[in-house]
Amino acid sequence: MLQFFSTICSCALIILILLRIPQTNGGAQNFNLSGSFLGSPKNTDQTLQNIIWFLTLAFLLSTAILTLELG
Repeated sequence: MLQFFSTICSCALIILILLRIPQTNGGAQNFNLSGSFLGSPKNTDQTLQNIIWFLTLAFLLSTAILTLELG
C-alpha cells in the first residue's frame, strides 16, 4: 500500500511539474492559454507550488519509511 502511494506521488509530481505554468512571458501566455482554472495566474501558481511541495514531502516520507522497513 505504501509503495502504491509512493508511486502515485511520484507520477503526480512528474505531471504537475511538466504542466506547470511558466513564470516568463512565453508562447502559452501569448495565446491566452494561461487562463487559469484555479483563479488568477498568481493564485494558480501558488496553489500548484503548494501541491508540489506537499507531494514532494509525502513522497520523501513514504520512501524513507519503505527504506527503513526493508533494512
